[in-house]
Amino acid sequence: MNTDEKKQLRKKILNERKKLSKEEVNTLSEKIISYLIKMEEFKNSKTIMTYLSFKEEVNTFKLIEKMMDLEKNVLTTYTDKNKNIIVPCKLKDLDESLDENPFGYLEPKEDLIEEVDPGQIDLIITPGLAFDKKGNRIGYGGGYYDKLLARAPQAIKIALSYDFQILSKVPSGKFDIPVDYIVTPTKIIVCEN
Repeated sequence: MNTDEKKQLRKKILNERKKLSKEEVNTLSEKIISYLIKMEEFKNSKTIMTYLSFKEEVNTFKLIEKMMDLEKNVLTTYTDKNKNIIVPCKLKDLDESLDENPFGYLEPKEDLIEEVDPGQIDLIITPGLAFDKKGNRIGYGGGYYDKLLARAPQAIKIALSYDFQILSKVPSGKFDIPVDYIVTPTKIIVCEN
């Protein structure tokens, strides 16, 4: 699949996702989270990194609240634009620690960033636009997560996804790192990677 085909696929999935109402996002997200928190991989993980959901992505804010209740070490992402990398950092709370960045999504406030070594992460909740059963994923095109996942080879990688984001085949390149599991509102997929 060439770059144009990937662009078309991203556009198609984004358009599909935009059709979801806020209520649908919340209902589907709750189903996904209920599956996730029952997984042994989740239960056994102490330090978990998650993205901060944006627009119609699977809502991770409820998950973060749940993880905090379960006394997990919750990490989230800060994008270092100068180095073009994602920096895992400790998330202390959802009210005081976050700011909206120029792209419109929430990130930790710069003066509160407490960086964490990727080697300390047990589980990474990984975003994406499209996935296949081998765990291949198409993200938003920056390669940020693949760079992070390469720096945390010990971490279990779990994607949260709506059912329509699961495709029969997703192209992968040599720098693409597949996820281990995909959790949807209807099932948990153990990836064949």
